[in-house]
Amino acid sequence: MKERNISEHNIYYFVELLVLLFGFFLIILFSFNITLQFMVLTLLLMSYISLGFIHHHLNHTFSSKIVIEYTLVSTLILAGFLFLNISRL
Repeated sequence: MKERNISEHNIYYFVELLVLLFGFFLIILFSFNITLQFMVLTLLLMSYISLGFIHHHLNHTFSSKIVIEYTLVSTLILAGFLFLNISRL
């Protein structure tokens, strides 16, 4: 039973890795257009938050601490993106 639980986590991590890699690929692909990059990053971060919430709801304890953590990490990434691209806006 313990091995099954580990494989469930591995599947989650693999799906999250695929989503993030695809999102970063799209951000690089749309490097000519800041609006498309921002939209892709926003969707990517929303999917990151959603996958995290689903994972913690199914496999761990889902709490307000988890919501705050995923939201703050995503907000920090978005703020970094905007800071680095402020001259392109």
